[in-house]
Amino acid sequence: MKYKATAVSPANIAFIKFWGKKNPKINLPFNNSISMNLSKCLTFTSVEFSPRFRSDRVYVDGKRLEGDEIFRVLSIIDIVREKSNISWCVKVVSKNNFPSSAGIASSASAFSALALAACSAAKLKLSQKEISILARLGSGSASRSVIDGFAEWVKGKNNSNSYAVQIATQGHWDLRDIVAVVEKERKKKSSTEGHAVALTSPFFKIRQKIIYQRIRNLKKALLTKNFKKFGELLEEEAIELHIIAMTSKPPIFYWNKGTIAVIDKVMELREKGVLAYFTIDAGPNVHVICKANDTKRVKQNLVRIPNVLFTIVNNACEGTRLIKKHLF
Repeated sequence: MKYKATAVSPANIAFIKFWGKKNPKINLPFNNSISMNLSKCLTFTSVEFSPRFRSDRVYVDGKRLEGDEIFRVLSIIDIVREKSNISWCVKVVSKNNFPSSAGIASSASAFSALALAACSAAKLKLSQKEISILARLGSGSASRSVIDGFAEWVKGKNNSNSYAVQIATQGHWDLRDIVAVVEKERKKKSSTEGHAVALTSPFFKIRQKIIYQRIRNLKKALLTKNFKKFGELLEEEAIELHIIAMTSKPPIFYWNKGTIAVIDKVMELREKGVLAYFTIDAGPNVHVICKANDTKRVKQNLVRIPNVLFTIVNNACEGTRLIKKHLF
């Protein structure tokens, strides 16, 4: 019997952001967050446990991970080994079909795929809730990628009650997320570094006082498909996250000239009657949200911006799932 499995998982775009960690060791957030899975931003991960292996090996996009890079991956693998009473070494091979570590939530797709593939390879039967919890230990946002469609990560108070739940299926609302890629190289400051200094911003405490009203308003707009209200809240949330990053000590600037150019174009489109709104995670690349019937016009305008390298058009999709085709 082979102890091998492969999973595919989408990145997700956070409509309500996860920023700042209440407990960094287990990635407990200060507030709930809401997201949509991205159909064209996928991570594929194969995991095999075998007595033939003499050491743990992890490969991401063709590169073997060493030192600190491998630590987060093996921390998830070690939990699975302990739960399944497997002591064998592991081989992990993972690849993305989109730029990694550039603000498109590659860690979310990576750790959700890893969690499911590792559990399946080890013949460990966990519930979706338990997979969400396990994925969160690798990357907080990964808890949401496990869920189909639109998800809410409930902050919880401890490891066992901080996980994601579905708030709407992928077929609920025919939205598009057009990622305007203005930088495909690894960002200079990681999300982990941003989380670590978030509480030093004078605006972080203010955020905590107002965030739950915004969450309620955004959920209502999402469920009732009030796109104008939804878009306004998206932009308010994105700007607030980056204000906190820019006013942390030391400050972190994720935006570049391309980021500003895309924001300007989105605002220009709205002046012309095209409803499109932006949101930005911890990186320079911009997610432009529009309705399906505006996709062509919005994309045409984005690709004309000199700073935009290419675009990725996504719709809501299913979450982490097993597939039969292995990477090795």
